[in-house]
Amino acid sequence: MLNPWNFFVFVLFIICGPLGSNQVEVHVCDTTNSNNSFIYCNGPILDAVNYHSLYNDSKEFVDMPLKDDPQIVYNAWRAKYGNQSSANLNKSDVQAFVNQYFSAAGTELVVCTPDDWQEKPPKLATIADPKLPIEQHTSRYSLLYVPNSFIVPGGRFREFYYWDAYWIIKGLIASDMYNTTRSMIRNLASMVDKYGFVPNGGRVYYLQRSQPPFLAAMVYELYEATNDKAFVAELLPTLLKELNFWNEKRMTDVQMNGKSFKVYQYKTASNVPRPESYRVDTQNSAKLANGADQQQFYQDLASAAESGWDFSTRWFSDYKTLTSIETTKVLPVDLNGLLCWNMDIMEYLYEQIGDTKNSQIFRNKRADFRDTVQNVFYNRTDGTWYDYNLRTQSHNPRFYTSTAVPLFTNCYNTLNTGKSQKVFDYMDKMGVFTYPGGIPTSMSQESDQQWDFPNGWSPNNHMIIEGLRKSANPEMQDKGFLIASKWVMGNFRVFYETGHMWEKYNVIGSYPQPGSGGEYDVQDGFGWSNGAILDLLLTYNDRLFVPENFVNTTVTPSVESTTKSAPKYAKLPWVLVFAFMIRQLFNY
Repeated sequence: MLNPWNFFVFVLFIICGPLGSNQVEVHVCDTTNSNNSFIYCNGPILDAVNYHSLYNDSKEFVDMPLKDDPQIVYNAWRAKYGNQSSANLNKSDVQAFVNQYFSAAGTELVVCTPDDWQEKPPKLATIADPKLPIEQHTSRYSLLYVPNSFIVPGGRFREFYYWDAYWIIKGLIASDMYNTTRSMIRNLASMVDKYGFVPNGGRVYYLQRSQPPFLAAMVYELYEATNDKAFVAELLPTLLKELNFWNEKRMTDVQMNGKSFKVYQYKTASNVPRPESYRVDTQNSAKLANGADQQQFYQDLASAAESGWDFSTRWFSDYKTLTSIETTKVLPVDLNGLLCWNMDIMEYLYEQIGDTKNSQIFRNKRADFRDTVQNVFYNRTDGTWYDYNLRTQSHNPRFYTSTAVPLFTNCYNTLNTGKSQKVFDYMDKMGVFTYPGGIPTSMSQESDQQWDFPNGWSPNNHMIIEGLRKSANPEMQDKGFLIASKWVMGNFRVFYETGHMWEKYNVIGSYPQPGSGGEYDVQDGFGWSNGAILDLLLTYNDRLFVPENFVNTTVTPSVESTTKSAPKYAKLPWVLVFAFMIRQLFNY
């Protein structure tokens, strides 16, 4: 019997082609950070499986557990096939070898229940717990060992993901699941303590890249809900260590108007195919002229994956072709806005535990960096923030939802209400508020990438809604509520028709649909979509409603002017109605 809650999937994970160039290959994991890299990150088995297309999705293989220790499996491969190239092997033989030495992906998971799960509010999930065998044999799994339960997004994503966790935690907090929230945060903190940063996700093949930095924000959200100062004091050294990773590994200098500024960018060191997308990466790189171009292509792909936006015309020099990707030449406004917020949060958290010295240090850092963001990313002509391109030495003057992140993180002088109004006016001018299902990620229609038009994503829509809601402008607040209404109603309508929440949505039709595009089929589940919806329901608990003719009509929510922010985390009958309807759909 299917558990009625597809809102979350709770999982306790305890673990855990050669290039034509003389440049050094930097693999996504190696012997410095894993003892099974020659299985899951590089090597003849990985290459043969993808060369012969044993699975539709390359991620399927690298998520499969080994039945024996990796060195034994590797030796068995060498004994059977020696140094033969993948092209000389028989597909059925390769499949037989995989069947003999690997288990099916996902077989690590066992259903369990977190100790703070409660029937009401009924917003929870299916939980899995692979227990001690993985901890004792970490080398047999591509999973990274963490000590506590956590939530996976859903679908093909059977491990934790970094920035997904922020919105999942928003949903947990809305559900009063504070112990599970602490466990999730401690898991991510354990990654920082072990590797110096939070990896993209919970697999060995993610150990060369991170994702948008939300760990400090997760600690902040939990503190605001619980006033747990002991937890803040416990986590602050880890938050500082993570911030040092971004300062030391992802910071660069940019010259503008005769001044030098230090800013952040996504720039992973790996320059080989991503194991989870091995086949498609090698196929696309074959379109390039030489090995050096291929290595740069692989690095830009991995760096875009680090951004979370894999992929978008935002990273393409010609705004349409994947092979023109140049992520490492782009200074992303959203990353810098988020790290500005990190500094703000650090100031606040240090103040809460009485460390006035460090609080003042981060107050100064944040003030200085806020000025940097305005100098580098703000375009006075258009009245908005843009990415900055190092190759062209100019802004990217196209709309992407990333433009609103400094509004969400308050990385500007909030007393300057004219600036936020200009950003709002710019978005209005671009027509992004006109779509019935929410805000599309971009207005770029030249490609079929998933982080582009017509797809809308929960994190982007949620950040824009929150940025507008927290403004001092009643018109912007009302627009935030209108977008929230569209997003909630659209998600609910699609859920009503399909029985699932989805990772992304096509927002342009009168009837929203699951999104499309990208390297894989649209996934259901879905962690951050669920968390964002729960948070919005609680934020606007006294204003959202489901009209009687909801299923058969396009919903245009009414908007009433307000001069104050909506309350957070209040009791919500609307949520119970929403949850009850979902329970009925899944109760079979």
